[in-house]
Amino acid sequence: MSDGNNQQLPFPLACLVGILAPPVVMGQLVGNMLMDMLENMGKDSEEIFRAQRLPLLKENPRHPPQKTEA
Repeated sequence: MSDGNNQQLPFPLACLVGILAPPVVMGQLVGNMLMDMLENMGKDSEEIFRAQRLPLLKENPRHPPQKTEA
């Protein structure tokens, strides 16, 4: 009276799956860390370039800022 749903993988295939599982998991972890690092580098570079493109403007003390009505 054995149940037909309880099938096991043959030994070589089970061994292969056991050997290949850790590198796949480590690859996913490294990939996620790499993507986070690249995303942060992109955000930091945007901040750097934004500061380079928008120079600081000196205020002229003789002429106060003009008010515009919308």
